Amino acid sequence: MARCKWCDKGGFFAKVGKEGLCTPCEAQVLPDIERRSNEIYEAMHVFERAQDPAERRAECERVIAAAEHLLRYEDKGLSTCSPPARLVAD
Repeated sequence: MARCKWCDKGGFFAKVGKEGLCTPCEAQVLPDIERRSNEIYEAMHVFERAQDPAERRAECERVIAAAEHLLRYEDKGLSTCSPPARLVAD
């Protein structure tokens, strides 16, 4: 029996995709993971080039906030970004 990693719905006729998500969750969760992962990469890119300490701090906060958001997906067994959000948030 298949069971969705995110909503935990399952059953004999339940189907999940390769990430372990049902179709409704896949349409919601995967774009959110991609958006938050991209936010981390963009903030890291801006941080590397920023000269102003306040701007660098703001980008660090963006990275941490996005990583903390992704933690709830990782807690359900989904892969998010590389490195994993758990390493970024800690």
